[in-house]
Amino acid sequence: MQQNFLLNEGYQNGKTFFDKGDGQYIFSRKKKFLDLSCCAGTLLLGHNSKIFKTSISRISKNKVSNFAALNYHASNYSRTLKKILPNFSKFIMCNSGTEAVGKGLRICRAITKKRLIISVEGSWHGSADETLYVKNGKYKKKLSDGLYSQGDEILFIPYNNIELSKKILDKNKKKIMCILIEPIQACLPLETAKKYLRFLYNYSKKNNLILFFDEMITGLRSDGKSVQQLFNIRPDISTFGKCFGGGAPLGFVALENSLEKKLKKNNLKIFFGGTFSANSLSMYIANNTLQYINKNQRKIFKKINKLASHFEEKLNVFFKKNKLDLQVIKFQSMARIIFSSKIVENRYQRDFLEVNKNIKIEEFKSKLLNNKIYYPGNGTIFFNFAMNLKDINYLIKVIQTCSKDVFDEKK
Repeated sequence: MQQNFLLNEGYQNGKTFFDKGDGQYIFSRKKKFLDLSCCAGTLLLGHNSKIFKTSISRISKNKVSNFAALNYHASNYSRTLKKILPNFSKFIMCNSGTEAVGKGLRICRAITKKRLIISVEGSWHGSADETLYVKNGKYKKKLSDGLYSQGDEILFIPYNNIELSKKILDKNKKKIMCILIEPIQACLPLETAKKYLRFLYNYSKKNNLILFFDEMITGLRSDGKSVQQLFNIRPDISTFGKCFGGGAPLGFVALENSLEKKLKKNNLKIFFGGTFSANSLSMYIANNTLQYINKNQRKIFKKINKLASHFEEKLNVFFKKNKLDLQVIKFQSMARIIFSSKIVENRYQRDFLEVNKNIKIEEFKSKLLNNKIYYPGNGTIFFNFAMNLKDINYLIKVIQTCSKDVFDEKK
């Protein structure tokens, strides 16, 4: 095991350390692995892409540096964002999704003077104190000690359950600061969420509530757009990052015009600063990457989505034919293996169906790693532009072999 002195997540028990990445692969010393994580969905073009290398080269050549001052690169990036996300009037630059969500909640709190966050079971909104709580079924639990929040400022509604969500919202609507949701959850990338999202939008408008979409993962992965654009639903405030950064640390808050007007009307003073907020290096890399993706949007997403669909179709046919209790679900260029063949509509159902299979699931992941495939710890598979059909067919073949070895009841 690699000796290290880090307390960050994963480093205390991690066995495989990686030192570089190129295209669809990451490397541990001289061993090459097909990367299904793509830096938690960030690297839409793959590792060390041509546009990323070009940006790094230009940074050195043009002497681009970080300043604790206004810079043209951030201003340029905001104009590119406005073209891709035209519904929003202002953007607030941050360094991560956690920071962006935290600042977004600060805005909601300042406008409403309320503190109750309505979140959705199964969502993930980063490691800010107020969002480090989860709920599956009856119980809410905190994910860390030392939180200043006691969990009474967050209330959960069940994903994809309109009737029960409405009951909870009706009971608490006078206390609600905002409704915060991943429109498509990374833990369960389902195509069936549109009706539920439309309900939340209509309910928010009717009751004058702030609707907050956290599209940190889905932004750009939805055919080069956001889920809200794909489904034609306009939340009041959103957060984006990951793919929008092109490999550089980035998150940002996007404000609808109506919310920006409320800030000005009420003369609210909200702090958005930070040493590396809108830093030149991140802005430069992000802007170059975003312009490239926007220019080549059709080519990029036609390829990625085709690979994802091929993966889903081939494996689901195999699982059914071999009577394996597994399935693949998919939304655009992200997918997940569900270790049950039953219909799953939310995270609670998924966890309930998989709860007695944890040992086998870990064995399955270990077998994939032995076959030079890096399967993400959270189970969400992200496809990228560097991948090709040969990669996906190899991946399918390995999953077929490993799933039969581990999950075939006849063996």
